[in-house]
Amino acid sequence: MKFLLPLLLIPALVAAQGIEFEHGTWAEAQAKAKAENKLIFMDAFTTWCGPCKMLTKQTFPDSVVGAFFNSRFVNVKMDMEKGEGIELARKYGVEVYPTLLFFQPDGVVAHRAAGFYPPAQLLDLGATALDATRNLHALETRYSHGDRDKAFIRQLIEARAAAYDSRAAELANEYLEQEKDLNTPENKSIILRFANDPMSRAFQFLSSNRKAFEPQVHEDEINVFIDQVFQNYQQTQPILNSEQAQRFFANCFPEKGEQAASAFRLSYYDERSQYALFAESAIDHFKRFPSENATELNEAAYIISKNISDKAILTQALGWAEKSVTLSESSGNRHTQAAILAKLGRKAEARKAAQRSAELAKAEGTDDTQIKAMIRELGN
Repeated sequence: MKFLLPLLLIPALVAAQGIEFEHGTWAEAQAKAKAENKLIFMDAFTTWCGPCKMLTKQTFPDSVVGAFFNSRFVNVKMDMEKGEGIELARKYGVEVYPTLLFFQPDGVVAHRAAGFYPPAQLLDLGATALDATRNLHALETRYSHGDRDKAFIRQLIEARAAAYDSRAAELANEYLEQEKDLNTPENKSIILRFANDPMSRAFQFLSSNRKAFEPQVHEDEINVFIDQVFQNYQQTQPILNSEQAQRFFANCFPEKGEQAASAFRLSYYDERSQYALFAESAIDHFKRFPSENATELNEAAYIISKNISDKAILTQALGWAEKSVTLSESSGNRHTQAAILAKLGRKAEARKAAQRSAELAKAEGTDDTQIKAMIRELGN
């Protein structure tokens, strides 16, 4: 026996549908949007993206979301790693998934955002995309025409941030540079999210006035943020000279003092293979901050032994190696001592230090391949 659903239930089932996505080509979606005078909503996804799957499972099936989007947009799902999606991802700079794009029929992006949105927030996003005074295209147009009202700039910063646009941070830092008072709730909120340039006035304010940001954010969270900025800046910025490196460290960690900043410069120049600047900074460092740490002294001397030929600098490094030996003799620091003596042309002394290094390596159970090769090179 077949049972027919009561007719009264049919509208309810239709209304319960979520977003209905088109299955044609991108050109067909544009043509339909133009014919119906609608924007295009595109879910730019990948098959491996977790938040993309959450949207599909939790948000797109919502009946209220469906009713809103189906009546106002031509909806498209596009895998950015297949077919037309590959070219569209390149053309529209899609690098974060999911990216939610709202197009005019001619292909101009009216609005965009990225990440997972629950139903209520996706409805708000759709409403913003439809608003020709609030969507990203409208805001960017106002900005290009010279609008620099403070409230408007903050609105544009937020819109760019929602789109995962790196220019959000650039605009935020430009805005903060012009602000006389950084200690306002609005400005502190922007600083905590976007002050990613350790040379900027805003970042210096944050690192020097951490207590001013409580109770908005706990000091531990501020420290994590500063550490992240520090690491990112090191990895992405061009090589800094000695003065810039000192300012960089002092801005990030003003509480650690000049000795820590000086030690930082050594590792900074070593990582970037700037050995002339390393040598200059090491000489300055140990002159101002004499070390009693055998490992620290040996590491600096070893780097110079491998990369510097200037005899005056080598002589300074020899002093560090010999002090390291005095503090805590090891195969390693005797090897460094031998290498420097050899470069200085003091062959007999180098051979003696090398032989002592080999003896210590045997006792320590460490690899003595390099030191034996040195002994052979030095001869009898």
